[in-house]
Amino acid sequence: YVQRRIPVGDWRNGICFNEGTSRIESWNMEDCTRTRGFPTTVFLWGDSFAAHYVSGLGANINRLQANIVEYTYAGCPPILSYYSYARLDCVRFNRKALDIILEADIKTVILSGKWSDYEVRGFDGLQQTIDTLRALGVRVFVIGQSPQFPTDVRKIAFFAKRQNLDDTSWPMAMDPGINERVRSFTKGATFIDPLKFLCSAGRCPYSDRGEFVYFDYGHFSSAGATLAISKYWPAFGKDNALPKTK
Repeated sequence: YVQRRIPVGDWRNGICFNEGTSRIESWNMEDCTRTRGFPTTVFLWGDSFAAHYVSGLGANINRLQANIVEYTYAGCPPILSYYSYARLDCVRFNRKALDIILEADIKTVILSGKWSDYEVRGFDGLQQTIDTLRALGVRVFVIGQSPQFPTDVRKIAFFAKRQNLDDTSWPMAMDPGINERVRSFTKGATFIDPLKFLCSAGRCPYSDRGEFVYFDYGHFSSAGATLAISKYWPAFGKDNALPKTK
């Protein structure tokens, strides 16, 4: 299990997913439009916990009914006021998002991030970002924190096998209440809580039908991204439907 390679998919690192050395100015809409052929364009903006969804877009294209544009940067949440000495280009990256949205006349944006990393600073900046987008006439969706585990899921699976455990779910290594706290700073946006679709009683499956849902402690594998999008991403066709929890 520990050595098993898990399909991750193509995040288009260095093109649509920025890591460290900045290539902000070279980002372009053509390269980073991940699905095509629809009247609606949706801008996916965030850190690696936004990028980890892109490998599931293709399998869900008929339900999504939208051109999904990827704009992601490791460790850089979609918060206009966010500043980090570890990510000095984050402010410029996020400001450029507004330019892209205006120039391309994008009317729908999805914000997603590893919110658990940013809570210590508070989420006022998230609400301010939503307010800015709404003032531009943009419809905003915020995807809350997805599950995180105490270690790589392959190690968890190895331990479970040694203990003869049949259950392929495991307790989260995070406070499940975080999404309600994020939600309170998303007025004017549609908030989606992944935990309500993926977990139960504080436990979340790390495997689905023999496939790992994550490739590390919390980023979705290709199979996981496909599953997550099918469960809780909105559809952007005529119905604009949101999935419902059971």
